[in-house]
Amino acid sequence: MADYKDIITGTISNIVGKVKEAAESPSVQQAVGKVKEAAGDTVSKVKEAAEGSTVKEVYEQGASRVKSYGRIAKLSLQVNGEYEELRRVYTEIGKLCYDRHKDAPEELFAPLFSQVEEIGSRIKSMEDEIEAVKVEVSGAGDDGDITVEVVAEPVDEAAERAAEYRAAAEDFQAVVDAETDGENKD
Repeated sequence: MADYKDIITGTISNIVGKVKEAAESPSVQQAVGKVKEAAGDTVSKVKEAAEGSTVKEVYEQGASRVKSYGRIAKLSLQVNGEYEELRRVYTEIGKLCYDRHKDAPEELFAPLFSQVEEIGSRIKSMEDEIEAVKVEVSGAGDDGDITVEVVAEPVDEAAERAAEYRAAAEDFQAVVDAETDGENKD
């Protein structure tokens, strides 16, 4: 059960890291800085306008600026989405380039192509191991039935082990429920 917790914890940590990375990106920081600067300018301009204008004019100027800042924020998010799409396209270009030139890579790409091959062989090795474990788990018989051997053990040990399994299952279910609740909130 601890492995599932580690996997979930690692996944959450990875997601949090990606969010922090995106929030700390220069384009997002620049957009936030511009919005803060513009908000400060707006406050001072609204004060100036309030001194020499009617309330209606001040309201209209403020509303106009708020709409403009909303549009800036929306466009900034769209730009970031376009950058993500661009990264996806670059990745696809890289895959196509690799597929086309993997048998005879140019000097510039040769080290990267060998890294791809090493990673591919590690993946293949792990997939083979997964298949071997699946075969091992499915049992030696062709019928796929699992044979269970009943071994007598002291009642105290059996009860203790059952309690451990029950607690581990409850812990796992709590993690799954928390993850499911987090998904439903979005």
